Amino acid sequence: MSNFTFAFITPSYAPDFQRCKLLCWSIKKFVSTPVKHYIIVDKQDMNLFQQLADSNTEILNKENILPSWIKRVPFASRKNVWLNIKGYKSGIFLLRGWLVQQIVKLAAAQYVEQEVLIFVDSDVAFIDSFDVHTFIREDKVRLFRVEHSTDNDSETSKKWKNSAKKLLGLPLENNYYDFYVSQIVTWRRDNLLQLYKLIEKNFQRDWIEIILRVKDLSEYILYGIFTNYVLGEKSGHYDDHLQKICWCYWEETPMSHAELREFFKEAQSSGHKAIMISAKSYMDMSIEQFQNFLSSSLI
Repeated sequence: MSNFTFAFITPSYAPDFQRCKLLCWSIKKFVSTPVKHYIIVDKQDMNLFQQLADSNTEILNKENILPSWIKRVPFASRKNVWLNIKGYKSGIFLLRGWLVQQIVKLAAAQYVEQEVLIFVDSDVAFIDSFDVHTFIREDKVRLFRVEHSTDNDSETSKKWKNSAKKLLGLPLENNYYDFYVSQIVTWRRDNLLQLYKLIEKNFQRDWIEIILRVKDLSEYILYGIFTNYVLGEKSGHYDDHLQKICWCYWEETPMSHAELREFFKEAQSSGHKAIMISAKSYMDMSIEQFQNFLSSSLI
């Protein structure tokens, strides 16, 4: 067994509290080795999420993670709008919450000391025994990667990849059409530190300042392209998309009880270790309900 240290990282917010509570419960029940879990929330949500804190679960204030020149706009607290005080350099003063959340993930090496970072969203929950060491193969860490061709790559995905290539100084004409976005994603902390240095070397500015200027950004694709096409064999990763980790429901309509039972049954019978029910389906579930569906699907 490897000597790596691991950390779960979950950005969340008040509307997803019940989902995050379920995730925390499922980690404690099904993850075999105690793993530190960092939940990152806005200052205004700290008191609510402190209910989830314990010896292995730490609630972090997003405002303390971000540099002092990124501030939440007070009068738009629930609209998730942020102010870039250094915007005079780029002309970009207002920041949307989705970009700030990506910065929070990319900045993980600055506030987490563990070596393997496992990003898991609030709408995920584990359903079976899981050992984080299954992410390790011969001292290499799993990287979710799907090889895509120009035929099935979406326009949005192409924009994400072109942004990553510009940030990393890679030639735009090269077709890096691999895909790295998933529900449970593992990174290496040491690679993140190298990513910061490369962006700062390329642009002679703080890496966060540069990221904030990017219109189309995917943190997972940026990290993936960096590890595969800059670090290569030195990345300490192995590529994988076949390991059955998370069974997903992406629809924006809620499932019936019968459909939920079938969903759980399919997840378990196919060997998946976790499920994801999209927050857009508006299906909050208590721990008791979750346990009932989990047990009934085994019958």
